[in-house]
Amino acid sequence: MAPPRDEEIARWTAELTAFTELYRQAEDAGSPEAVSHAGWHAGARLRAGTATGRLLAYHDSGVEAECVFREGERTLFNIMSGGYQADTAERGFGMWSSRPGVLGAIEPGVRRLEVADADGVVVRADIVAHTFAVDVDLGPEPRTVDEVFTPWDPPELTVRVYGEGDVLRFEGPLFVPSRS
Repeated sequence: MAPPRDEEIARWTAELTAFTELYRQAEDAGSPEAVSHAGWHAGARLRAGTATGRLLAYHDSGVEAECVFREGERTLFNIMSGGYQADTAERGFGMWSSRPGVLGAIEPGVRRLEVADADGVVVRADIVAHTFAVDVDLGPEPRTVDEVFTPWDPPELTVRVYGEGDVLRFEGPLFVPSRS
């Protein structure tokens, strides 16, 4: 697939800007899940109802985006022209990003995803369309370039993924060591 042209990126950014403004207005009114604009649709959201957090969005064409809300600042967009292409087959989900919380995609048929910490405290993910968001404490979000590139030891968390009939489909560590 050819990389997107500058014109496509500019169009997606303008569409996403309008979409997220509509989304925030609908969120304030209590009905953000029905928002769509120019082919963009709302996915799962971290920190719903706040001035910060993240929203996953997907386009009818297959383009997907992570919208990063920052209080008092413009929304940032991480646009993936070919979609995130998260591998969901083995575990039933694929992570797109973390810190704060965890965002990603779920396999068709997944009905529930939850994360448990070492003390057994369980946080259930918000699932919207083929996306999920779970607001778990992963430590402070990096704020500077140096912090972004500083090695990070994620907490030991267990993820449970349930399918049809609330049958456990996968249970294991949320973060798996890289295979480098």
